[in-house]
Amino acid sequence: MNIYWGDIHNHNEAGYARGSLARTFEIAQEHLDFFAHAGHSQWPDMPIMPEDAHMHWVHGFAALKRAWPEIKRLTARANRPGEFACFLGWEFHSSAWGDYHILFPDERGQLRYFATLDGLKAYARRCGAILVPHHPAYPRLWRGQLWEHVEEDVSPIAEIISEHGGAERDRGLHDYIRHSMGGRATNATWQYALDQGMRLGCIGSTDDHLGYAGAWGEGIAAVLAEELTREAIFEALRKRRCYAVSGDRIEVDFTVNGEPMGSEIEGADVREIAVSVVGWDEISMVELLRNGEPIARAFGKQKPSLDPWPGRARAHIRYGWGPWATLAMPRTCDWKMALRLEGARITKAVPAWQAGPYEEDRRDRVLELTDTTCRWESFTAREGAFAEDPTKRMYFEIEGPADARLSVDVSEPSPRTIEGTLGEFARRSATQFTGPFTSESFQVERLILPASYEASLEVEDEGSGEGTDYYYVRVTQANGQMAWSSPIWVD
Repeated sequence: MNIYWGDIHNHNEAGYARGSLARTFEIAQEHLDFFAHAGHSQWPDMPIMPEDAHMHWVHGFAALKRAWPEIKRLTARANRPGEFACFLGWEFHSSAWGDYHILFPDERGQLRYFATLDGLKAYARRCGAILVPHHPAYPRLWRGQLWEHVEEDVSPIAEIISEHGGAERDRGLHDYIRHSMGGRATNATWQYALDQGMRLGCIGSTDDHLGYAGAWGEGIAAVLAEELTREAIFEALRKRRCYAVSGDRIEVDFTVNGEPMGSEIEGADVREIAVSVVGWDEISMVELLRNGEPIARAFGKQKPSLDPWPGRARAHIRYGWGPWATLAMPRTCDWKMALRLEGARITKAVPAWQAGPYEEDRRDRVLELTDTTCRWESFTAREGAFAEDPTKRMYFEIEGPADARLSVDVSEPSPRTIEGTLGEFARRSATQFTGPFTSESFQVERLILPASYEASLEVEDEGSGEGTDYYYVRVTQANGQMAWSSPIWVD
């Protein structure tokens, strides 16, 4: 199985968000493996709001209807088996039943309208589609999930991390703070649904409202599939062979008695559980949970030994910062940057680009990628940054000896260079400013070594002795980025 990364819940001006359709599809194909634009379509029990605020939603629904033919055209054009999988979808709001987005298996999906959730579910079944409940943890009747209405045959997965926050449980990182529907309600969380006996996998997706598909820090879906096609991705989602990450593309391998996440296992008195995690920052903790309670933990090292040199490392190149918004000097900074290696090679390059600030015409884009060089262009600003983070990042996996040289060259906004050996950067970070105080800056963060970003668990468990048990994995990194596996159920 390969891990493929995607976003199946993203918004733009074809709805009540921002950004053109063309820009959204372009961004998706720049750095994701699969994508669905799930525009805002309807809210059958929408309340009348003070000062006619509900018209914001009404106008957005009309915008999606007008754009639907173009969405179908762009989806068909973007879908290239083996290179990029693109799906049709749209979103259904409900105060009473909670919000869902529909994901169609092929291009025959239509934009339809329903007065009830039952009508929507019947339509999804006829089409062979998946209904994904999202931002479930809001209070009941405030667009939170009523799990008793979720049926696993048509909703095998739930979206538990997005720009709204994290819905795994009612505590932990990624709080619900950005919208008007309140905080996390215990009986609307994913863990509560699992405790009621539901068999729901999990994914992340951005639910981003700036048209930035796969925006870092807002939620991404990981799928385990044999090939990059619509059919393989859709089958993996239906079989719950998928998991959720908040932003960093953390690799999670999790089996019980050799069966992958999403499986249902019968008659296993002894459970041989294996967990392997490869992160992009120091792993603060890997937790194996049984029935919502951690039963085993593993950790990455904070101060790994450099002797012997492990021969590989992961690098973060971070850039942005700049003047405080309170100085009334808002600006967007354009960057042109390059990472170069001598005596080493790049084995992976992964962007960690957030959605903000919104810019229709600017792009974050890799311009060149070889074994020894990566060039990219980007832009940053404090005003409009997601989660008030005025920086963006590029991640690299590097193979080479300790004396191999790494340099980061900036040509815009002003010529600057940071350079040194891998061994030196494994001991310290390095920062350059692009001008006088309060100019933007960029940083080569201290390298992360395998002993810090890799962790594993092997557990033999006899179960709770109380009927069916569910197991899943939760990963937390030092930078706050997280991953959650879909469960495995053992009867």
